[in-house]
Amino acid sequence: MNRMRITTPVLAAAGLSLWAAAACGGATNQSDGGATAATPRPTLTTAVRGNLGEVLTDGQGRTLYHFLPEKDRKVSCTGSCATIWPPLLVPGSTGPTQASGLPGAVGVVTRPDGRTQVTYNEWPLYTFSGDKRPGDVAGQGIAGSWFVQTAQTPVDQDSDHDGTTAPAPSPAAAPAPTSAPAPPPPPGATPIPAPPPGGSASPPAFNDGDGDNRGGRSDGDGNG
Repeated sequence: MNRMRITTPVLAAAGLSLWAAAACGGATNQSDGGATAATPRPTLTTAVRGNLGEVLTDGQGRTLYHFLPEKDRKVSCTGSCATIWPPLLVPGSTGPTQASGLPGAVGVVTRPDGRTQVTYNEWPLYTFSGDKRPGDVAGQGIAGSWFVQTAQTPVDQDSDHDGTTAPAPSPAAAPAPTSAPAPPPPPGATPIPAPPPGGSASPPAFNDGDGDNRGGRSDGDGNG
């Protein structure tokens, strides 16, 4: 009985110490924006989430999200935002491990505080503090800006793999209209000769050999 009386307080104290250490560790992580930068490299994998289809998850099965204003790796979720939406971090500049067969490009981006965040097709990735267990998707569509990161992000027109379209090119200017060429004369028609400059056209010469050369019978008077 004495041993039990001694052991129970010792165990209770040990448990209290462990709880305090865990609480301190949790507070430290929250000050980092809700992410654990000292953990091993995260693993990207996929899972099916109902009508959302195949989505990205981390190694613990937590659903991953992206934030629409962060197109092309422009990180803007910091401070209290990063507490609600903890970024998926890696130590140093190392990339994450990933499941084979992921169709998108996995990369990293340096956050404003200097830490390294995982990206997928140039979208920085986040978990959501409102997801209480693996498989939850409570962050889908929040504020019209937070969305589950799907595995099959389409390649867009500006070739940066983030699912947004490039601006439509301006239409080419139409060529100026040109006048139609004059139609050719009908078959068999003889073109009318233009009059010589400065006067009217002379009657054609007939060269019939008499005095007036007008084509009549020569009567010797020179008038035809």
